[in-house]
Amino acid sequence: MRTKKRVVPAALSVLLPAVAVLSACSSSTESGKAGDANSSAAKTPEARTVTVMRSDSSIQPVLKESPALKQILAKTNVKVNMEGVPSSDYEAKKKTLIATNNIPDVLHVSRTDITNYASTGIFLNLSPLIDQYAPNFKKRLESEPEASKLKIDGNFYGFPIMARKSVAANVGNFPMIRADILQELGLKTPTTFEELYEVLKAFKAKYPDSYPWTMRSGSQYNLRFLAYAFGSGFSIYYEPKQDKYLFGPAHPEFKEVMTYLTKLYKEKLLDPNFTNLTAQQWQQNLSSGKSLFFYDNYTFAVNFNAALQQLNPKAKFDMLPVFKDAAGNKRNYMDNPSSFNSYAISSKVKNPEEIVKLFDWMYSDEGADITNFGVPGEHFTRSGDKVTITQSLIDQYKDKQDPYRAMQSFLGTGLLAFSTFTDDTPMLTISPPELKQWSDSVKQQKDRKEVVEKPLDPPFTEEEREKLKQLTTKVDTIVTQNVDKFILGSRPLGELDAFAKEVAAGGASEIEDIYNAAWKRMK
Repeated sequence: MRTKKRVVPAALSVLLPAVAVLSACSSSTESGKAGDANSSAAKTPEARTVTVMRSDSSIQPVLKESPALKQILAKTNVKVNMEGVPSSDYEAKKKTLIATNNIPDVLHVSRTDITNYASTGIFLNLSPLIDQYAPNFKKRLESEPEASKLKIDGNFYGFPIMARKSVAANVGNFPMIRADILQELGLKTPTTFEELYEVLKAFKAKYPDSYPWTMRSGSQYNLRFLAYAFGSGFSIYYEPKQDKYLFGPAHPEFKEVMTYLTKLYKEKLLDPNFTNLTAQQWQQNLSSGKSLFFYDNYTFAVNFNAALQQLNPKAKFDMLPVFKDAAGNKRNYMDNPSSFNSYAISSKVKNPEEIVKLFDWMYSDEGADITNFGVPGEHFTRSGDKVTITQSLIDQYKDKQDPYRAMQSFLGTGLLAFSTFTDDTPMLTISPPELKQWSDSVKQQKDRKEVVEKPLDPPFTEEEREKLKQLTTKVDTIVTQNVDKFILGSRPLGELDAFAKEVAAGGASEIEDIYNAAWKRMK
């Protein structure tokens, strides 16, 4: 653990909690002189430096000296040293650090990381410390029962990122189309995937240089939500029609989405670079008019519209209702406002209760406000349940290419910075009114049960976790090596049934058995 001496100004000392977070870290110097003794007593405890590593997104860069981090220091006497790693490199670096047992004080991890590595002892078991040092965290858990699924053998090994759901935007991956071109060509709004196909063909005929549908981050990222919308699922998923877990590619329903994407690629309706298109390239395609449809995080459409309208004021992406699948059903995932990624603490840290207190403060009302909105009175005001973002702050960023994320980057706040209890008020405040309209549309579809939050996996025993690691590695290899082959045409669609059998025999059936046994224990 690295420490750095810092004396907090006297004006800030009144802000420190009655029991200072770092009282155990303070040092004193004995002296026979009364003057020296009085001077020592007046000093605040030595601040502790805690290194936090997380992915650094290009759309919201992590800053080391943000207003939120300065407020954390003032309120808790903890200096957070943010160590951002480019998103493209983060998974590899994280795995290397875990494999070498050399993680920083705090590491941003997924649920899979905790599931796979908690038993190794690399992450601190938080449960023995929660009752004594984390009352705010316990309070948040009461309103988020899904978080109990994050426990490993009954224990928490990370502080999960949860959300204030009363003001959460209803976000997820939804169909977004150039509504102006739909109107220009006199086309009806598509309600099924087949109708969408006809629309994309018409777009291509009118704009032959375009690739109407573009995707980022490869087919497997997109299949996570597309396969479900087609009536199937990708990898292991919960199938509500059967109240059980299924491994999507091992079942006949998976053929629908594969056949569809193959047809789009063959007819040049799908971006030919879909296998390796970066997020930046994807955004450029949609901001320039090169592509005219996407099925992804709809909030990006705010930025695409702003860019497009500089050249064509009528250009506009708009949300389409969720499509019917081949059986006539509507279904789509939305994001759980609580991301349930976590911040894990290294089991090597000294005085871990101090870091637990830091996180508990972040779950408090004061901590949540600062880590979402910035400095009280300067960047926001609160009156009861209503938060108002300062107009001068809005004006400072409203003309940026991505106003919301530019503002959050400066403040050091929100989901892509260092927050454990997120609030979407800034996004809904600074973004155009379309964003709230789209969020409300998702909510209405959710109320009609056409949209669901993707459920978390059930908790597993240690034996099940070890078996799943072995099986998943083997099955994922089979899927990864073949999915793009079908779409690109190098493996014929006539072999999809054989592929399903390969996946099942490779371990998918055993994965289903383990998941359903765990699910049965929870019911």
